[in-house]
Formats: sequence, C-alpha cells, structure tokens
Amino acid sequence: MPLPARQTAAVAAAALLAGGLAACGGGAPPAHLSGAAAAAVAAKPKLVVPVNFPDPDVLRAGTGFYAYATNAGGKNMPVASAASAKGAWTVRAADGLPKLGAWAAKGRTWAPDVSRRADGRYVLYYTAHHKARNQQCLGVALATSPAGPFTPVGKSALVCGAPKGATHGALRGEIIDASSFVDGGRRYLLYKVGYNAYGKTSFLALQRMSADGLTKVGAAKVVLTQTTEPYTVEAPDLVRAGKRFVLFYAAGVFSKNNYQTRYAVASKVGGPYRKAAKPLMTTAGLGRQVNGPGGAGAVYDAGAWRIFFHGAIVPGAHPHPDPAAQPKNLVRGMYVADLKWTSGGTPYVR
Repeated sequence: MPLPARQTAAVAAAALLAGGLAACGGGAPPAHLSGAAAAAVAAKPKLVVPVNFPDPDVLRAGTGFYAYATNAGGKNMPVASAASAKGAWTVRAADGLPKLGAWAAKGRTWAPDVSRRADGRYVLYYTAHHKARNQQCLGVALATSPAGPFTPVGKSALVCGAPKGATHGALRGEIIDASSFVDGGRRYLLYKVGYNAYGKTSFLALQRMSADGLTKVGAAKVVLTQTTEPYTVEAPDLVRAGKRFVLFYAAGVFSKNNYQTRYAVASKVGGPYRKAAKPLMTTAGLGRQVNGPGGAGAVYDAGAWRIFFHGAIVPGAHPHPDPAAQPKNLVRGMYVADLKWTSGGTPYVR
C-alpha cells in the first residue's frame, strides 16, 4: 500500500535529483540566475490557515490533505483539511487527540506528526508534559482515519530521556518535535533534545522504530548538533531525494523574526549530515512576507514539492526569562510555498 506523500517522495523525486544534493547556498534561486532574473523567482508563500496553527505537520491522504498543529483553541491537537495543498483549508471542529496518554498533562501538547502505516491505520507522535517527570516527552497514538480521533497507545511515554551524546550533566533535556520517516521499509522517528531554559546546546536524534511505529528498536543516535545556529535546533523533517537524505530543521527563537528554516544533507539516513552554508528560509530572505518561517515540512504532491511552515501573524513579546517560552499574544498561521531544486540539487522556495 502507498506510504504518506513525504515518504514516497524518495521514489518520485529520484529521477529529478539524480545528480545529488549540494550543501551550499540554501534558500538561493538557481545558480545561473542573478540580479533581476533572480528577483523573478522570489518566494511567494501563501497564508492558508490565518489563525493560530503552530508547528504544522501536513499529510497527503487519498485525494486530500490534513494538517496537525500544536495545542490551540482548547484542543490538544487542532486538525485542518483541504482538497489541495494551497487550499482552501478548513480547521475542523473536532479535536484530533481528545484524550492524552495517562502520563501526560493537558496544555503543552506540541508539534504532532501523523503518518500512514502499511495496514492503513495512522500513527500519531505527539509531545506532552509528563506529570511525574515535569518535562516534555513523546507519546504515540493510533487512528483509523487521518482526521482522528487518535487514541493513545500504552500507559507510559514513548520517549522521555536523552540518548547517548545528547546530555548536559545532570540536566534532563526536553524531548519534543517528533517527526516520522520511512525508507526502504524501515521506519524512523526523529526528535529534538533541547535545553533551552539553560542556554545549552540542543540536538536532533534519530530512533529506529518497529514497522507498526509503536516500539523503539535499538538506541537513538544524535544526527545533528547545534553549533552556529542563532538559537537551538528543532522541528526536524527528513526526506529522501535521489541518493541523498535532506534534513530540514528550524533554528532561532520561534517567537522572534530570527526563527528560520535550515537544512543538512547526508548519503545515509544515519548521517553524517552536512549543514548547508545558508538557511532555506528567513524573514529577510522571504522579503518579510513571513515573520519567523519555521516548523517546516516538505510534501511531494503529484509531481511537485510543497513546503508547509508557520510564521507569526501576530508577533509576541517576551516576558519570560526563557526566550523560547510561549508568549501569550503570539499567533502563528500556516503557510505553504513551492519547494524547488537547482540542477545541482540545492533546495529553494518560490
């Protein structure tokens, strides 16, 4: 049975990107264009969900599209749907995840990820606050429809500890931003290990999963470490394009204009990943059409790539000592743009 669009992208795009990917010049138009010609391929992102819909994950299911967001409007997981990638999108009335796992407290259910299994059921990975551990952890849930409702699986969190190589002494990192990836029949889970409140380095980890998506297989591996990014690394999204793996991720403070989308490439799913020299999307790079473009995910759509992401349509203030804490007046809407590739394999948006 067919896999989710972002996972079948590996096959569909193989011919397009047979030349491989270059880890330089992310966000730029094709190298042979410059000046006025380059301006002609400037990005044209479209705001498709103009209400609070943070950290969107988009899935193509059947002939339609479904999007899932961080808790908002009293829902643990808002769900939106559309007949086509560029809309019109409608935020559905029902909560896609009406009940959390027994380990989780309401109010901090972040950055969901939904993918389709081979048996036709849908797997949800979600972030929630662990009542006993007082930290963010990952849970898993299942549904028979992409719209839900999703039912939590198991009595405990799926991931609640940092893997080897992603710790800072006795500090317990938050585990957030789950993202699924399937390649060659193997299922993986990516996530962030962060220490934002302590001003420490953050990491992106890769965990092999069982075919049903419910059980960890072996140990998790750090595949990306924060180095020169303006602040943190988070929101991973992995696709296979041709012979290379492209890892999109966010950096910066999500409620500020320095939030941005970057990427890294590797020849193997486990890395090593080489970071691009330039971001894929920034506030300035998109002509200030979007404030803080991040939380991005790439979807292959009937012969074309799309990239979905959020941006602040009502920017927030920072009354909290942790600059990544949720400002009360921040509203992030969902955008979509076309994702293109140069002949050398460098991604850019337009």
